[in-house]
This record gives sequence, C-alpha cells and structure tokens, in this order.
Amino acid sequence: MTDTAIIVPPGTEADASHTPFSWSSAIAGALAATAVTLIIVALGSGIGLSFASPYGSGPSATTMTVAAAVWLVMAQTMGFATGGYLAGRLRSPSHDGIVGETTFRDAAQGFVVWAIGVVAMATIAIGAGYFAANAATRAASGLATTVTANSSSTPQPADYFVDLMFRPNPNGVATANGAAPTSDTVGTAGAPATLNAETRAEATRILLRGVSQGGLDDNDRGYLAQVISARTGLPPDEAKQRVTSVESKAKDAVKEAADKTAKAGAYFSFWTFMSLLFGAVAATLGAMLGGELRDAEGRLVPDVE
Repeated sequence: MTDTAIIVPPGTEADASHTPFSWSSAIAGALAATAVTLIIVALGSGIGLSFASPYGSGPSATTMTVAAAVWLVMAQTMGFATGGYLAGRLRSPSHDGIVGETTFRDAAQGFVVWAIGVVAMATIAIGAGYFAANAATRAASGLATTVTANSSSTPQPADYFVDLMFRPNPNGVATANGAAPTSDTVGTAGAPATLNAETRAEATRILLRGVSQGGLDDNDRGYLAQVISARTGLPPDEAKQRVTSVESKAKDAVKEAADKTAKAGAYFSFWTFMSLLFGAVAATLGAMLGGELRDAEGRLVPDVE
C-alpha cells in the first residue's frame, strides 16, 4: 500500500556544520549566465551588422544605438535569469527552523551569481580591450616610418580648417597693395603658390593652440592674416575675416565633438546601469523560482510499505 509521507526538515546537530551557501552552484550559475549573455550579444551583433549600411540606406545611427542598448539589457536579463535559476535548483536546501530563510538564501544565491558574472564579464571586456589596444599599437608602430616620411598624406582633424584659411582668392592673386605678385605668391601660369609643409604645419599649430585656449590672440591672428594674404592674394581685411571665420568654425567643431563624447559617455553609463540592474533582478528572481521548484519536487515523496 502506497501512502504520502511528509519529510521532516532535518534539525539535528549533524546539519549544524552544513553551510546554506553553495559556491559551486554560484560559480556554475555565473558561468552559465556569462555564456548565455555572450551568445545573445553575438546574435544581436550579427543582426545589427546585417542591417547597417555605410551608404546611409539602413537605419540611422541613433536607431542602431538604441536597439543595441535594448538588446544588451535583454541579453543580461536572459543570461542572469538562466544562471540564477540553475544556481537555485542546484543549491541544497538548508532547513534550520527559521521561517522564510530558505527563500532569502535562494535570493542571496542568485545575487552572488550576478556578482560573479559581472566580474567575469568585466574581466573579459578589459582583456579584449587590452589586446585590441596592443594590436593598434603594433599597427601604428609598423606605419610610423611611412607616416613620418610622408606625413602630409595622413589627414588630420585640423587639416580641413587650414585648407579653409588658405583657399585661393577667386578674384585673382593680386596683392592688396597693388604690387605685382612675387614668385613666393604665385606659381606657374599665375596660379597661387603651393603652400609648403613648414608654413602649413606652423599655421596648424597656431590654430590648434588658439582653439585649445579659447581663441587666438591678436598677434597670432594678425600673423595668420598676413600669411593668408600673401599666399592667396586676399586683402588684409578679408584675410583677417577669414581667420576669424575659420577660428569660429573650428571652435564650434571642437565643442560639438566634446558634446557628442559627453552624451555618448552618459548614454553608455545609463544603459550599462540598466543592464546590470535588470541582470541583478533577473538572477535573484530566477534563483527564488528555482528554489521553489526544487523544494516543491522534494516536499512530497511516495512511501512504500
């Protein structure tokens, strides 16, 4: 005859040395969470790259950024929910007579799974960044000789603004005082002389220093206007106006780049916080669910007489 027997929770001294926390279950859950998260992130990266287009026909950069952030939150949630559930099911229950203690310990087990998983993922990210930085350094070292030999072939952010300053005068190359153009002012066939590397580098340094300090001083602005007037044939007043205009555009570009960097950093911090928060909640709830199912399956067992 088969009856249903209730197992009484052990409370003897033999169980006093048993710890309610299981490191093996927590580590196993963290590894599972990390693996599931990386798989989902890899899937999302593949989907995103399939939609992205360098010709602007695909989704906008803002749309792709938001989609990637939401996908990261989902990946963290699913990964840590899986890891927390496994840790809760694998942990041995500890009955010590305290009401509700098992649920709390299951939740703590899931939270520790999240903590271990975050450390593991941060280690992976730091390691990947370190190797990427080393690869970039080696590539830069390999190209150092070529760049040094022909530095003018490598565009720099300030090159565009220097080009703006030294654009030829569309009205001709005559100087402001009416003097005949010299060989330094014009090249062959009456065209403006090619800007030599030394003058260009000097103008770049002056412009960068002025922008970094909030603006050019009067001496630098006057010198650049003089050089521009001699090289392009612009009158001194127009040359000064061109220097002021280019300076303003350069400062606006620097400000815009700084604003974009700050916003990108703020978005990254916010979405990282959201993904970690959802991961912590998912790991905790998953472990509680796993513990409930574990205890439900072990509460009633058949007793054969």
